[in-house]
Amino acid sequence: RDGLSWICHCPPGSLYRRLCQLLALALGDRDALAVAALLAESLGVTARHQLLASARARQRWVTMTAGWGG
Repeated sequence: RDGLSWICHCPPGSLYRRLCQLLALALGDRDALAVAALLAESLGVTARHQLLASARARQRWVTMTAGWGG
């Protein structure tokens, strides 16, 4: 939990995702709601990063084709 609280203000995506997953595993059956929230948070980070990667690729493609006069 300390590791998650240290990086929660500006988390690097892969580290934050992994910490959420590990904390969910550590909680086990003790707090099902917290485990669900942590797993949802880890999936949300993954989805955001995939969306950002897709947007960057699209922007590079648009910039590249604009240079061709198209």
